[in-house]
Amino acid sequence: MVEISPSFWSPHQLDPTLPVYLAIVEALESDILSGRLQAGEKLPPQRLLAQKIGVDFTTVSRAYKQAVARSLVYAQVGKGTFVRAGVHPGPTMQGGVGFREIDMGMNIPPLPDDTALIARMKREMSKAVARLSTQALFGYHDFVGSSAEREQAATWVSRRYEGATAERVMICPGTQSALLALMMYLVKPEDKVCCEQLVYPGFKSLCQRMNIDCLGLEMDEDGLCPDDFRAACRENRVRMLYCTPTMHNPTCVTWSYDRRKEIAAIAREFDVLIVEDDAYGFISSRDIPVLSSFAPERSFHIAGLAKCVSSGVRISFLTVPDIKYFSALSMVMRSSAMMVSAPAKAIALQLIKSGCAELITQAICHEAHGRQDILQAVFPEGDIRTDRDGFHAWLSLPEHMPARDFVAALRARAIRVVPSDVFALMPHHPNGVRICLGVPENRSQCRSVLLEIRDVYLNGIVSDNNFV
Repeated sequence: MVEISPSFWSPHQLDPTLPVYLAIVEALESDILSGRLQAGEKLPPQRLLAQKIGVDFTTVSRAYKQAVARSLVYAQVGKGTFVRAGVHPGPTMQGGVGFREIDMGMNIPPLPDDTALIARMKREMSKAVARLSTQALFGYHDFVGSSAEREQAATWVSRRYEGATAERVMICPGTQSALLALMMYLVKPEDKVCCEQLVYPGFKSLCQRMNIDCLGLEMDEDGLCPDDFRAACRENRVRMLYCTPTMHNPTCVTWSYDRRKEIAAIAREFDVLIVEDDAYGFISSRDIPVLSSFAPERSFHIAGLAKCVSSGVRISFLTVPDIKYFSALSMVMRSSAMMVSAPAKAIALQLIKSGCAELITQAICHEAHGRQDILQAVFPEGDIRTDRDGFHAWLSLPEHMPARDFVAALRARAIRVVPSDVFALMPHHPNGVRICLGVPENRSQCRSVLLEIRDVYLNGIVSDNNFV
């Protein structure tokens, strides 16, 4: 007779009103939530558990499969079945308790670990809305901001881009709206647009919807490859270059000073307009001028608040090269009904004016540094690229581990990451995933999820149909 270790888990009692296999799953959920079972703890082999509770093997096997389907546990061939991290109360099909998925694919800044600062932020937001007149709340207003509002916006943008002035800064309802307006006005059907080989999915989607041909260019350690850009300009009618030179999404590459200068020179040589998405510039500690400063006469600089202040404040500041573009783009926004919400605009400008926005940015950077330290400790041997000031990372995968399969393996553990094909424009592209650090509620949860990601990375992809 096989002896069963007393440390093996078994249910204290089974609900007699349920089928036995479901009763086992319910007992398992209950013990995970109560803390009796901890994340990563190994469950007993199915035959031993069946023997201990007096049921047949197929009943326990069915229960384990159901537990995997509910994302309570995961299985590894030759190792066993283990409790997942992050189980929380939630509705399930059976009406019991379920698992809350951790979305490490959503690239939002981590919540600052400073209750006093959050309280101040809320006060400033309330103050901003309370000051709005009835006309501002219920009527139409300047689509891209009044002169005074744009003056405040320019003070913020000029921290990164000295060329920003009230006459050239437009207040937009988010970066996507700024990109849409630029594409509508600047790009004709026969034009080509260049960008990095892996690109912000929102821009990729915009090109697809507008039927604009977008050319993905190679990158290296210093940024966009000049030879690729020059060749594209020689062989095509390239109208625009869209890029993220600081903390590139998704690879985290920051272009060097010399590379920015060289790319700007090529753009000038071939009369290509530059659209610089400076989403992460305000959280970067690197002292490198923005790309736009190397060719200000042809550069459109976008400074969004989503990554450096709050994803909930959907405001971006678009700095145009010349007043002629200001007037034309204002008309595009007006004709497209892209008017900034008065409360959102008031909140953004109040946070800037009061100094609260800068404090929030500093707090985000502090929390990002803490999570980046965890990432580096968890992935010392992994082929991972990141930037300590940021909150996303790029994990390169070996050829035998396709990104889509890696994503599926993590989904089986109720963890989301984003595969490379979401960012890619061409069939052949780097094999990897973007991992974001902002969603976990705290550093402890961040570490737990990263450990699970590392486990899949180091031990390979295991099918959920394998149970031991």
